[in-house]
Amino acid sequence: MAMGGLITLLLSGCQSAAYFGHLGKGQWQMLSQRQSVSKLLANPHTPPKLNERLMALQEIRTFAASLGLPADKQFDTYVDIRRPYALWSVAATPELSLQAKSWCYWVVGCLAYRNYFNESLANDFAAQLQAQGYDTHIGKVAAYSTLGWFRDSLLSSQLERRAPDLAELVFHELAHQVVYAKDDPVFNESFAEVVAHESLRRYLVGRPDDLDAVLKRLERQHQFAEMVQQYRQQLNALYQSSLSAEQKRSGKQQTLDSLRHAYQQLKTSQWSGFAGYDGWFAGVNNARINSVSVYHDLVPALDALLASTGNDLPAFFAKCKAMEKLPKAERYRILNYSRSQVELLHD
Repeated sequence: MAMGGLITLLLSGCQSAAYFGHLGKGQWQMLSQRQSVSKLLANPHTPPKLNERLMALQEIRTFAASLGLPADKQFDTYVDIRRPYALWSVAATPELSLQAKSWCYWVVGCLAYRNYFNESLANDFAAQLQAQGYDTHIGKVAAYSTLGWFRDSLLSSQLERRAPDLAELVFHELAHQVVYAKDDPVFNESFAEVVAHESLRRYLVGRPDDLDAVLKRLERQHQFAEMVQQYRQQLNALYQSSLSAEQKRSGKQQTLDSLRHAYQQLKTSQWSGFAGYDGWFAGVNNARINSVSVYHDLVPALDALLASTGNDLPAFFAKCKAMEKLPKAERYRILNYSRSQVELLHD
């Protein structure tokens, strides 16, 4: 999955001073340690691997701009963050519910996760939530968008990515600066996924091997998400039922076991043993299942909207921007998203 996260630093509301201070310090590290990509490329002492990635980045930025993505003054700097990930993102869901816990911030609205620049702080916060009875999931975030408030940078944690993977990440994060609906992470992330996938297909024209690999990955990603969504709906029906808490716990375990079994069948029957999602199933719970939903639920509807424009990205951007300020229910009505599906989305 693409793992871009919207930075919750942007004007937090009702958050502790310590947490806000942590976010401020982390973002300041990003800003104060930026190095110009053009200067690094001109420097003969720049390590070869970094030089190669920066050259690829310049090509990606130029291509993104040709698609109408706001690449100017974005990803034109590099930061060595000296850690494996940009952020650790904590999500929480009650033991017997799919109603994700949310935290509200000014500007960006309410989000179903809380970000940390420090892994141990994320672990500590997740442990606190677990002690309160929540299922938790800690996502490892490769990159995040500041929605144009600052210049987003290439991070050292992204250097191991191949050029197609780096391109997908950049397209995804730039898409957040095109359309952003407050209080609707599912719409925002699904939009960015659709833009990233369409942009990547175009970027890889003339590179058949890379394109075939990406299309196979996206097909597996879609199959995985559809499978998870099927069992998510079963869990939701279980939690909404009149069964006792103990019966719901038993049913939850049975449903998760069935999900694991379905995954093993998918690996064997269609994926030739591909095990890329094995780690996801370690400790699968409500919060982890919800994390898939955020990046997938509106992708089919938005794919259809893109197709209705003849895959014209500027026209697609215009249609989505028109929906950006609408109430969530109206936005989903336009996308022909059913009421039962909407009820499963994160508030």
